[in-house]
Formats: sequence, structure tokens, C-alpha cells
Amino acid sequence: MTKEEVVRLEAKHFFENKVEGLISYIVDDNVAELRSKIENFYASEDKSLFLDELYISAKDYQQKHIDDSHDGISDPTCRIDMGISKYLYFIKQERDRLPKIAHQKSQYNSEERTKVFVSYSHRDKDYLDDIKRHFKPFLKKIDFWDDTKIRPGQKWKDEIVKAIRNTKVAILLVSTDFLGSEFIATEELPPLLKAAEENGAVVLIVILKPCLFEEFPELSQYQAINTPARPVSNMTDSEKEELYVSVVRQTKDFLDKDK
Repeated sequence: MTKEEVVRLEAKHFFENKVEGLISYIVDDNVAELRSKIENFYASEDKSLFLDELYISAKDYQQKHIDDSHDGISDPTCRIDMGISKYLYFIKQERDRLPKIAHQKSQYNSEERTKVFVSYSHRDKDYLDDIKRHFKPFLKKIDFWDDTKIRPGQKWKDEIVKAIRNTKVAILLVSTDFLGSEFIATEELPPLLKAAEENGAVVLIVILKPCLFEEFPELSQYQAINTPARPVSNMTDSEKEELYVSVVRQTKDFLDKDK
């Protein structure tokens, strides 16, 4: 089993053994036990995975209860409905504090994709440099590409097209300048998003600065690693480091899946 499968299975067992059947009576105790449980995980990604799966289990439990007990209509006076709603609210609050989990839109097919492609605005190059610093120890194993790799004399647009064609993980560094770039909008995003929809590529979104990310549904359908309410520019140095480590770890996990 992969690490993700182990963590998700642990979450399912936790819900079945510690929550299901008791949710209407001891929500506060359940929340305290959950908080203690997620603190046992070392990596933020593992906490996110655990909470993601726990949220799915709780939502499924809620829907089954509504279907079985209330003919598919939620009852605001039902203690179980109230309990599970409070529990879901707490899970969401905790989950939103952590790096989000990237999900592939479709299964990886036989087309060979190995490259990590970073799409960014040149006005945000300092953030690119910070990301690259975290990838540097793994560059012998990771084919990391951004447009600074284009050498003098090369046809820059052809090189970008070639890199996108081989992209397995697309890292999008989102800011107002990114969203306002005509080249990114017309030349980079369409093939990258198509690769995610049809060819099993993965999209990792990092919100660099305050921007109206939610106004771009073709992007906001993908869960950003950090919430738009907490862009990188507002983070402490320690929070930035943890976020970038999360980006590298998730990238490595997706690249390793098909080896």
C-alpha cells in the first residue's frame, strides 16, 4: 500500500471506531480526540490526507442518515444531523489550515510524461527561485523545467510547447500578474489543463499573492495547496518553507506513482 492509502485507511477506521454511532452525544469529546489524533502525524500532508478522508466518511455517513431516517431531507432538529454538521465544520476548519491535497483529474495513460513544468509570471521570479531551491536536492531524479532553461538561440516558444507536451506535474504560481498574463492564458494553461483532464497530468496550484483566483473557474476547479485567504506573501518564513516542502513532496509522490 502507498502512504496515501495507509493514511486514508487509518481515517476510515478512526471514523468507524471513534465517531460513528456517537456523533449525536459527545461531539466535543470527538473533536478533542480528533485533534489529538492528527497531531500524531509528522507531515502536514499526512494530516491533510487524514482529514480529507475523514470528511468524506462523515459526509457519506450524514447522507446515509438523511436518506434512511428523513426520506432524503435534512432535519435541523435531529441530534445526529446537528452533531455531524458540527463535526464536519470542525474538520473543514482544521483542513483549511493545512496544505491541500492535489488530485489527478484522470488516470495516467501510456503517454510518457516525466517533466515538472512551472508556469509563472516573470514579475514573480523571486518565488520561482524559492521553489527551485527546494527542488535542487532532487534534480538528478526530477526533470524540473521553467523558462529560464531556454538557452540563447533556441526558439523559446517551441521549447515551451515541447516541455508542456512532456509534463507530468504542472506547478502554477498564481498571482494577479499570472492571471493577467495573455501568454499564460493562451499558450500555457490550455494545454496544461487539457493534459490534466485527458492524460493524467497533475496540477499543483500555489497562491502567491492576494488575487481573485475564485473568478477563474478553469483554475479554481483545482484545489490550491494553500487557501487564497492565506497567500504565500502573507506567510511567515517558516510557513513558506513548510509549504514549499509540501509542493516538493507531493510532486515526488505523483512522479513515483507510475514507476
